[in-house]
Amino acid sequence: MTGNNVVRLKYTASPTAAQFHASPKIVRGFRGPVGSGKTVACIQELHRLAKDQWPNSKGIRKTRWAIIRNTSLELRSTTLNTFKQWIPEDICPVTMSPMIIGYLAYNLPDGTRVEAEFIFLALDVPKDTRKLLSLEVTGVFINEAREIAFAVLKAARERIGRYPSRVDGYEDADGYTAPEEPCKRKSIVMDTNPCDDQHWWYQLAEEGCLEGVTEENKDHAVEETRRIFDFFASPPPLIKQGDRYKPNPNAENIAFLPGGYEYYFDMIAGNTDDHINVMVLGNYGIIKDGKLVYPEYNDTVHSRELQPIKALPIAQGWGFGLTPSVIIGQLTSLGQLRICDELVAENMSVRAFARDVVKPHLSRKYKGFYLAFSVGDPAGDSRGEGEGKTAIGILNDDYVDFEGDVIIPLNMGFRTVPAPSNDPTKRIEAVKSFLTKMVDAGEPGYLVDKQCKMLRKGKLGGYKYKKLQVSGPERFHEKPDKNEYSHPSDAEQYLALGFIAGYEFDIDDEPEYNDQEMGRSAVGGY
Repeated sequence: MTGNNVVRLKYTASPTAAQFHASPKIVRGFRGPVGSGKTVACIQELHRLAKDQWPNSKGIRKTRWAIIRNTSLELRSTTLNTFKQWIPEDICPVTMSPMIIGYLAYNLPDGTRVEAEFIFLALDVPKDTRKLLSLEVTGVFINEAREIAFAVLKAARERIGRYPSRVDGYEDADGYTAPEEPCKRKSIVMDTNPCDDQHWWYQLAEEGCLEGVTEENKDHAVEETRRIFDFFASPPPLIKQGDRYKPNPNAENIAFLPGGYEYYFDMIAGNTDDHINVMVLGNYGIIKDGKLVYPEYNDTVHSRELQPIKALPIAQGWGFGLTPSVIIGQLTSLGQLRICDELVAENMSVRAFARDVVKPHLSRKYKGFYLAFSVGDPAGDSRGEGEGKTAIGILNDDYVDFEGDVIIPLNMGFRTVPAPSNDPTKRIEAVKSFLTKMVDAGEPGYLVDKQCKMLRKGKLGGYKYKKLQVSGPERFHEKPDKNEYSHPSDAEQYLALGFIAGYEFDIDDEPEYNDQEMGRSAVGGY
């Protein structure tokens, strides 16, 4: 507003943006596909905090903000233009030289006045962080953070909360009692299109800490990250089903885009799967040299913090070899597959894995739950674990007294049986059958707990069909590449097959197992 003129711009926060605004954390990140309104939300948050700042002894609410983009071109052509759309020059004139600075000033109905500076900075390379070192600001907005080095975020954290100070009118005066801290709230807000899994954003948001933290310090590092940081992701505008895309009914900001959903459908034609995966579907873009096994998976839609449902039985899918894996899940009455846990080991025998990892975990987390079934790789019923022993036989204590050896029984409390099939296509399609359906109230047919990092990273690109080195059109291997992500992915497929089979198995040369034989009894009652 200027004089008697009032400028009103209507901003309606999306559900994700509302959560972003409500978070009390110092550093907040907003990730989403192009057009999801994340940049607008960050600009509105700066404006909101400017209005909410303590008034000083003269009734002026003083703040100073740095707005950062990776290059001068992007800063001027994108960030600044969006800023002007939502904080117009009528109330915030912008000077372009020697620095780009916006000066916001207007009166509030309570008689106080908002005065805020917005300093626009381009930090093309880490050494440009020196531009921040002399600034004293209230807070910082990092626009398109995937293009920004972590050194910039680190430097920004050291400069926030330094303005205003007491000399800016925040000292006791007649009729005015100064607040304990002149700066009411120091803050860093960030937005980004999805990055890859090596980026600091991914590590902080998904892993809870940066790479390089020692194992003994990791829990503390994660705790500190959660104390300071909060990350949000908007729903994808489209959902992929097979080779087709359809509108996501839970998408946000659609009404404000030209053409609505067509804005995104127009981005599909002529673009690569990798580009669509990141810019349209909003997934982390970690696939490098292969083809996704599960292109239907969207991390924003399909991953959440899950708690096992006590009223439902649990089930297990096992993968064997020297990289044994167990996936624990539940199936709801509506047909939703909920992956609650992944247990993965390297260079560990099946016996040691079951004894030292799986059994203690079941006893600790799932005590009192009923176990519907436990299935494993059918190859684990062949003699390949050494001395003629099978992996499934080891789990079932079939070799407690094998040729005179003294072996302490595992006493797992249930029997494990071969999964219905080892056909890769059938196994993959079993998981896809849940990924590609919706259940009641728009809920996805598949959910995986956010702590299942190997399964999630596998679906985002670690579990893939490797590209064939041939000339001509791109061609890929018929079977997924064997790597660290394939082992838990295989175990999940056996679990999905077990649920589709309806808790009983029709395997050649194997009798059907009734509920009692399948271990439908309370877990942890050893």
